[in-house]
Amino acid sequence: MENEIKTPVDTEQPETEVQTAEENTAAETAHTELDELKAQLAQEQDQYQRVVAEYANYKRRTDQEKEQLGSFVKGEVLKTLLPSIDNLERAIAAPDGEEYRKGVNMVIAQFEESLKAMGLEEIPALGETFDPEIHHAVMREDADGVEPETVTEVFQKGYRLGKRVLRPAMVKVAN
Repeated sequence: MENEIKTPVDTEQPETEVQTAEENTAAETAHTELDELKAQLAQEQDQYQRVVAEYANYKRRTDQEKEQLGSFVKGEVLKTLLPSIDNLERAIAAPDGEEYRKGVNMVIAQFEESLKAMGLEEIPALGETFDPEIHHAVMREDADGVEPETVTEVFQKGYRLGKRVLRPAMVKVAN
């Protein structure tokens, strides 16, 4: 039986070995790619965690700065108003009369100047055309000789800081 005839199974054996070698190479390549992707993922996760931590630090730092700035601004405002408070206390101790009235008016003027220096503006109202953005109408009246929608009386002054209305003027408007 030395002259055995090779069956097709025998001829396929070398092909299987070739396929196995190719599969091993493909598996090794896949493992290498997987390892590279794992390393890249770990690097990306690390970078993400650093950005998150950096943002948390930034947010904490800006919150602290806002708080400090707000506290500083409040202190400056109060420092500006202290002389007016001192003068009001002196007015309380003063005797009644015309001098007392004059002193209180001076304190009011000083207080208004302090507020004006900080940017506070009175909203013009009396005789102006009614504007719902800056006026709050609480009454209406039939007024002779006055154009309709004209402010005829101011019950409470309105104020703004720059373009921002802090308090609208409380007014009476002609029909």
